[in-house]
Amino acid sequence: MTPSPPSPLAAHRLAAGHGRRAVVAPLDLALEPGTITVLVGPNGSGKSTLLMTMARVLRPLGGEVLLDGEPIGARSSVEVARRVAVLPQTAVTPPGATVRALVEQGRYPQLGPWAMLRRRDDAALRRALALTGLEGLADRRLDQLSGGERQRAWIAMALAQETGVLLLDEPTTYLDVRHQVDLMRLVEQLRDEQGMTVVMVLHDLNQAARHADRVVALREGRVVADGAPHEVVTPAVLREVFDLAAVVVEDPVTGRPLFVPC
Repeated sequence: MTPSPPSPLAAHRLAAGHGRRAVVAPLDLALEPGTITVLVGPNGSGKSTLLMTMARVLRPLGGEVLLDGEPIGARSSVEVARRVAVLPQTAVTPPGATVRALVEQGRYPQLGPWAMLRRRDDAALRRALALTGLEGLADRRLDQLSGGERQRAWIAMALAQETGVLLLDEPTTYLDVRHQVDLMRLVEQLRDEQGMTVVMVLHDLNQAARHADRVVALREGRVVADGAPHEVVTPAVLREVFDLAAVVVEDPVTGRPLFVPC
């Protein structure tokens, strides 16, 4: 029997926080290749802290993160960036930068500094702009865009990295409803056509239930529920995680769970 490949990204007894202040209690979380996992929970539950620690943006307070079965801390920054793209919740916009210049930065881990100096265009860059609907805005300055357009530019930069793992922290922030739908469909396309492994933090639980293969619900830094949407989006879990009384019905389009507050 052929052994199954290691998880592309996994947390082993991982404790996370800021400085010495623990936010996430030790937990295990192994991602299945080619799936969409969504982290949900109330504000302060540790969703973003967990995501940023798995991305190696934050140092773990205990345990470790494994990338392709090996400690992520033993990899160079470039090696990690070739496998994992991350879009944080608050990204700092470079002064005077255009959309094209920002998205080009996503090519740095794959091409290296010398190739970046020689190549000003690239198939991956063009594809990232097209997927996010930014071809017509490529030469516009970021500070001239709306919040939603800037968010799409950051997403395009992450896509331009062409990694196998994509981590998105509240990616639908600032996006109108149409572009939220477009983004979630894009994430599904990346999973289905490229086998990408995606982890997202979302506040919209119905959005998570509609698009995720797996939902992980956290409260006060602990995993309360972890499983397929129909296993997590239940009245009991909503009450325990969000202190919310709700009715769960079947989504008439997808057949997945859809909650309605009481």
